[in-house]
Amino acid sequence: MRRAQARDVSEIVTILQTAKGYLKEQGIDQWQSDYPNEATVQADLDAQQGFVLVVDDRVAGYAAAFEGEDPLYTDIYDGQWADSGHSHDYASLHRVAMSDDFRGQRLTPRFFTALISFFYARGARDFRIDTHPGNMPMQKVIANNGFEKRGSIHMMEADHISTERWAYQLIIND
Repeated sequence: MRRAQARDVSEIVTILQTAKGYLKEQGIDQWQSDYPNEATVQADLDAQQGFVLVVDDRVAGYAAAFEGEDPLYTDIYDGQWADSGHSHDYASLHRVAMSDDFRGQRLTPRFFTALISFFYARGARDFRIDTHPGNMPMQKVIANNGFEKRGSIHMMEADHISTERWAYQLIIND
């Protein structure tokens, strides 16, 4: 795993576009608007929040991740975040997607481990992620990586579409 670079943008956009197609085939309405797109990826890179999983010199996966308060996670419904002692000091994982060329190779859990390890080494002990209630494959990866469902959040995926997402948290105690 490494930080995404400008030379990766076209591969990342392709990964996100094929992920949208995969979700649509599964009947999941996540990412069915223009989001995420090249501008989203560029904003991630500009903020140093884009990460890629590389296999044999090829970009196999993409995720956006950062430390600090995440505005998407401020309001949680039907539950609450567990108190880690650092309410605004956590790492958020977003836009996790794998290339169709690597789907089924169980690389997403390894990507999660790499991301968590990276931020753990930087001092993070509280990790948060969300996914669509219908995205069973991602829910399985999230749960298998030790995250617990804490409630729901709402996000704007398009200008006029507010969608529910299930919110998960992992706290690693020293």
